[in-house]
Amino acid sequence: MNTLPAFAVPQVIPAAYVLVPCLPLLAVAPVAAHAVPLPATAAPPPAVPASASKKDKEVSAKEAPKNPPGAGLPAALVALLRDAAPFRANEVYSTIPSDPLLPVEEETPAPEWYAIMRGRFVGVVDEYLLADFAITGVARGARKAYDTQANALLAFNKALTWGGVEIL
Repeated sequence: MNTLPAFAVPQVIPAAYVLVPCLPLLAVAPVAAHAVPLPATAAPPPAVPASASKKDKEVSAKEAPKNPPGAGLPAALVALLRDAAPFRANEVYSTIPSDPLLPVEEETPAPEWYAIMRGRFVGVVDEYLLADFAITGVARGARKAYDTQANALLAFNKALTWGGVEIL
């Protein structure tokens, strides 16, 4: 039974029908991974295999939906929507990856803090490049990595009280 209202079908199909976002779903169909792409104008495969028995044909006819997608719509409109659908079935599309280009670790490593005891400058920093710059090319440069800022500050303050902090 068709539930669509009876009205006169216009001879010219307005472009507004194509812009409705839910209408392209009429062209979507499940596709097996090994299926061969078919052109949009190809006839759909038969619903029941040719070797099926008469009993199977009767059962499948009873289980068929009353209003399949596109039922009650003019054939010209269905064809127009099928051709205008942005993602038709049986076609391959290229996509822009939305994931990061570099792999992300499951657990983010704990930030490292660096206590710089001897170098171009001294102190506690949280960037490796800055800590490395402070001691690279400096004779007797010293830095050490810690897992927390508190541990790095504690070590730096101990070195400061012992006289182990020096700008070179």
